[in-house]
Amino acid sequence: MDYYVNYNNILRASNYLPYGKVVVATAPTLIPVTLAEAKTHLRLDSDFSDDDTYITTLIKAATGQVENFIRRKLMDQSLEIYYDEFPPFIDLQFGKGGLVSSIQYYDEDNTLQTLATSQYDVDVKSKIGRVYESKDGGFPNTYERPNAVIVTYRLGESDAANIEAEIKQAILIIVGRYYENRQDVIIGSQVNEVPKMVEYILTPFRLLEL
Repeated sequence: MDYYVNYNNILRASNYLPYGKVVVATAPTLIPVTLAEAKTHLRLDSDFSDDDTYITTLIKAATGQVENFIRRKLMDQSLEIYYDEFPPFIDLQFGKGGLVSSIQYYDEDNTLQTLATSQYDVDVKSKIGRVYESKDGGFPNTYERPNAVIVTYRLGESDAANIEAEIKQAILIIVGRYYENRQDVIIGSQVNEVPKMVEYILTPFRLLEL
């Protein structure tokens, strides 16, 4: 029995929309909150450097939590999204807009091809960028295999100054919570994954579910 043929026939015979599987291809090199900003928030003297490495780790952890909550990548990075076949349209998940670097696919002969830019249009105005077939183009058929379509795109800001002040404040609140309470549980209460105050701050920035 041919697994791929049967698997894809099931997909094509149903109303199933194959949502993409996203991986980070190139991680961000910038962080939305600087070490100096975090130390000011924590009321630490700028000359105190014993915890600098630890605080930087907390900034990265807090940034990840905020990104997971708002479903958005904050700083410039490259993502790859994989589909088993071309869907009706492609959502550029985890960000506003999105710059498409390339769309590759395995054609019906199982040869990797790059889709010409004339075959698709990119809507960068929507809060989740979206790729459509162009008026005179289209998405081709693919070889019946997992991950037959690979979309590479960039998301995020190249300058932390462009990150909304509320989002930065949410990151700082989480950093402060981690710094003061370094265990999962503190006496008399449970440390929540995302504090309620942070949820209230971030909810207006949360991208819609796909």
